[in-house]
Amino acid sequence: MVKKPIEQLLTKPMNRREFLAHIGAGALAVVGVSGLVKTLSEFGGQRHQISGYGSSSYGGGAKKH
Repeated sequence: MVKKPIEQLLTKPMNRREFLAHIGAGALAVVGVSGLVKTLSEFGGQRHQISGYGSSSYGGGAKKH
């Protein structure tokens, strides 16, 4: 069922640009659009609120004046 299209893709002659396009599409399918947007927003310098044990003053996350 899935094996035949994968086998056809692996035997298809392609140049470097086509290969990278297939790899990018596959990675996007695995990660998903929301994961990609989340990753890009983290690299974009947007800071996010840290929650959990280290976010309280007890956990050591508070700034000292």
